[in-house]
Amino acid sequence: MVTGDAMPSVRRFGRRQAIGVGAGGAFAAILVACGASSETAAPAKPAATTAPVTATTAPAATKAPAAEPTKATVAAASAPKGFANPNLIVSVDWLKQHASDAGVRIIDARPAADYEKGHLPGAVNLPVVETFDPAQAKNLPDTKEKLEALFGQKGIENASRVVIYDNGKETPAARLFWTLEYAGHTNVAVLDGGLKAWGGSTSTDAVSAPAATFVSKLDPSKLPTKGQCALAIGDPTKVVLDARSPAEFRGEDVRTKFGGHIPGAINIEWTENFGSATQLREPEALTALYEAKGVKKDKEVYALCQTGQRSSVSYLVLRLLGYPKVGNYAGSWVEWGNDEATPKTQGA
Repeated sequence: MVTGDAMPSVRRFGRRQAIGVGAGGAFAAILVACGASSETAAPAKPAATTAPVTATTAPAATKAPAAEPTKATVAAASAPKGFANPNLIVSVDWLKQHASDAGVRIIDARPAADYEKGHLPGAVNLPVVETFDPAQAKNLPDTKEKLEALFGQKGIENASRVVIYDNGKETPAARLFWTLEYAGHTNVAVLDGGLKAWGGSTSTDAVSAPAATFVSKLDPSKLPTKGQCALAIGDPTKVVLDARSPAEFRGEDVRTKFGGHIPGAINIEWTENFGSATQLREPEALTALYEAKGVKKDKEVYALCQTGQRSSVSYLVLRLLGYPKVGNYAGSWVEWGNDEATPKTQGA
């Protein structure tokens, strides 16, 4: 399971306590500045393949005269479940029928080593780590210009119907989904269940896509900052959603200078979004899960984890459920938990 906040615990807390600063202290500075980490573990090996490793070029279109898929047509036929925004997810059956359609671009978000062992036929490899800004220590998304160049190199146009996958019940696909939406792409989906749910043939051919042009329009509402999360404390119109494990949330599993959570944050671990296999749970169950904890559609939601990757799964699910205002705090706890000025709470 790819989770990536694989830093060892450095100390444990057994009781609830608050860490903060006094009035007029340094924390006030973050209130005027509204300003991710590789969550990887060894992914499961995909289905066995027989083709030798060769280089191929993904065709721009192979079915004629197929029209480029629109959000409306995809929403009507592709969604495996009755989500409010069904165009953001596709089923295995739909992808098997439409993988070669004009305008469809299949993206494998896993590391290159996993891609080489076997991937969906025609899939282009775009490891999610390539979208991180190397100048940042928190795995924040790269600059507008670099994201445009990267996506263009992978054959992604603004009009492309992009379908992303990982092994299933992991974070890379959701993180790349969020990055593309942050960059302004409006026709992105995740394959429900990932490679483990595919059940069909795979390939070891290295696929290169024809060069494309992608023009980004960054959406700052998708990338809330530390300052915005600070202002959300005590604001009844906003919710800070923590996707880490309960032990991290309580401050017992500490992976930064300080453990705990943002005061008032709600803890729903990212794995709770999945059923017993690799597919997401039914929308009714997911809606009940979030509403029972107070994460409702009339609030603006800031999701976080350790590095902005597990929380990207929360972001994807809330987008599927039709939440109108949701963002992924990519700085996450690796930023907040290493800042002495930010308030922190331990305990449930």
